[in-house]
Amino acid sequence: MKSPALDGASATARLDRVPRDGDPPYAWVMLPLAILMQLGTSPGQTFGVSLFNEPMRDSLGLSHTELTGAYMLASALAAVPLMWIGRRMDRVGLRRVSLVLVAVVAAACFVISRVNGIVGLTLAFFLLRAFGQGGLSMASGNTLGMWFSRRLGLASGIAGIGAACGVAVTPFVYNSLIEYFGWRDAYTVIGGVLLVLLLPLMVLTYRNNIDAMAEAAAPAHATRPKGGVSFTLREAVRTPAYWTATACAALTGLLCTAIFFNLDPMLTRNGLTSGHAAAVFPWVASAMALMQLNGGMLADRLPLRVLMAVAMALLGGGVLVMGEGTTPLVVYAGGVMLGAGQGLMAVTGNTLWPRYFGRRELGSIRSSVWTVTVAACSVGPFIMGLTLDLTGTYEPSLWVFVALAAVTSAATFVWGGPPEVVEASQPCTSAALAAG
Repeated sequence: MKSPALDGASATARLDRVPRDGDPPYAWVMLPLAILMQLGTSPGQTFGVSLFNEPMRDSLGLSHTELTGAYMLASALAAVPLMWIGRRMDRVGLRRVSLVLVAVVAAACFVISRVNGIVGLTLAFFLLRAFGQGGLSMASGNTLGMWFSRRLGLASGIAGIGAACGVAVTPFVYNSLIEYFGWRDAYTVIGGVLLVLLLPLMVLTYRNNIDAMAEAAAPAHATRPKGGVSFTLREAVRTPAYWTATACAALTGLLCTAIFFNLDPMLTRNGLTSGHAAAVFPWVASAMALMQLNGGMLADRLPLRVLMAVAMALLGGGVLVMGEGTTPLVVYAGGVMLGAGQGLMAVTGNTLWPRYFGRRELGSIRSSVWTVTVAACSVGPFIMGLTLDLTGTYEPSLWVFVALAAVTSAATFVWGGPPEVVEASQPCTSAALAAG
């Protein structure tokens, strides 16, 4: 069987080999491609889907409960295929899987543009969430982990700026498309852009990193990435670092999805307007961009457990300030805290997984984390809606979120350091050798 790194499009990456402690020159070509891949997930991200909610609901004759219920069910089910997607990344290489993911997201845009009822809408939401917000986001992050080592923190920070720009700009673009074409044709245009522009660009330029894939294909006892051996998924889940980092990733998704999905009604109940809710996003995006660039450099210099603990503290503080704010200035300050925490967590997470656990089963390890994260994203809005129905206020859910952030921050500071290396007693052949 051939190694996934040796498919035709990746063989040219051999020309970019560099000394062991450096990063291949071609990594800096892959960086903007990873950013474009992340932007390609926006049709399945909450900030993208939310703009289609009202015109979609009116067109399909759905109630608010039916629409949000379809989204919650689809988001929960979207966690199911992520482990399989991650294993395919390890088996056949990132290039092939990434190309398929972009094609599926484009197809999902075409599907949702033609739905006529709640069943079709739930299916389309599932495709967008599973293969866009889940799979393609994971592929984008793994691309950086496979190509960068010494400057991984900086690269993750730069990629984070691209993602933040997407959060700031994409809603305005989508809103213009909806106003000009209508929501159905707007989705068709988005799918066409992915299919006609992003997919051919990736076919021409995306490469697997030969050296990283060779490391992935080596027996477990022989893999020696910088800082220790490469872990299998089974070995990773036995470490405290895996669970603290997973808790941070999942809680970040839960908090941000819950707050952004309910931002308008939450601020309205505090005496503010829909305009104030819309104005929060540029503040969030700016803080994300600034923190991801600086956080990327910090991730190359400071312990990652400290950065994750700070990120959780910022998220908890942002939730509390935004939820209790009654003036625009206070709410914007909360948005800055939330964006800073989200940005710092994103860049730290992209850096942590390959550095802590190596590249051998990076796809499987990160897909297990994404499975939990995507499931958590589906729960957050429901928790806030439930407390509102039961108590007439969002406060109980806000304080639960703050408590969770505080506990997770403390646990990460104590147990979030690099895992101890335990040598395998017997060689174990990597699943990377099972390439088809």
